[in-house]
Amino acid sequence: MIYTILQETFDALNQLNSRKSPGLDGISVKLLKDTSDVIAQPLANIFNLSLQTAIFPDEWKIAKVSPVFKEGNKTDCGNYRPISVISVVAKLFEGLVYNQLRTFIADNSILVEQQSGFRSQHSTETALSGSTNEWLYNMDSGLINGVLFLDLKKAFDTVDHEILLKKLHLYGIKGTTYAWFESYIQNRKSICLMNGKKSHAREIRCGVPQGSNLGPILFLLYINDLPKCLETTKANLFADDTNLSCAGLDANEIETKLKRDLENVHSWLRCNKLTLNDSKTEFMIIGSRHHLTKFEDNPEISLAIRDNNIKRVTNKKSLGFIIDDQLKEPQWLGSKAKW
Repeated sequence: MIYTILQETFDALNQLNSRKSPGLDGISVKLLKDTSDVIAQPLANIFNLSLQTAIFPDEWKIAKVSPVFKEGNKTDCGNYRPISVISVVAKLFEGLVYNQLRTFIADNSILVEQQSGFRSQHSTETALSGSTNEWLYNMDSGLINGVLFLDLKKAFDTVDHEILLKKLHLYGIKGTTYAWFESYIQNRKSICLMNGKKSHAREIRCGVPQGSNLGPILFLLYINDLPKCLETTKANLFADDTNLSCAGLDANEIETKLKRDLENVHSWLRCNKLTLNDSKTEFMIIGSRHHLTKFEDNPEISLAIRDNNIKRVTNKKSLGFIIDDQLKEPQWLGSKAKW
């Protein structure tokens, strides 16, 4: 990696979002911005020393986790979303590293074209329009689309660190840079804060760092090779939101293609220590009203994961929109929440 220069650090300090909460160290954004002309040089020196020695300070690896209630029964732990907050200084440093990593990925065309998540000039709208345009083209050609909507169970939290590091190495991140990422990923801890009480620190043994700048792009690299396992379908990804689609003339053709790649994806997930959420993984048959009517006369398609049948739906919430099996005007539900 290229060492951080003073101007980069100074600019990053002044571009910090003042509304961001401090981490466990208590250092606020306001303090950093108000003293930016004094601390920019010392911080740049610390950042460069970290890159030179390939050591990410342990104090910056501790996340403050606060449970935020979503809905339902408040006594059910599953109804709370854990919000992780890391040191503002650590996040500032990560932002500088992120810029270099993003440039490296773009210059070497590493990310697959099917991935739209966390990328410049990409959004949920561009991801969905890419899929729907293909489905509409198939419909105009007299074909039926089979679309499998995959739901990964806690994907960001279950990333295997050893596998992630191996993939970084294969993508060309080597030497001191590789050692820095190894230090960055490993030996992370979290402390839960609730009602003014703090828990003991617990080691985080898997997952990309939540609340970080590098976590999302590291996740993209982790699942980047998923489309390469496919034989009969095409993938469309927005981070961990994935759909597989194929086209055919009859139910048997659609079923054969979806089953084949469902098995391939299952094998890929097992090798990468990720898991499908069986109950939330669904499929849809998309076509014109005329072709759907004819399609219903064919045998029902049957798909299953580990002996659990996958539910067929006629409409589906995807990337902030609701789409139906005839591709009528999608209903927008609002902006998709960012991880």
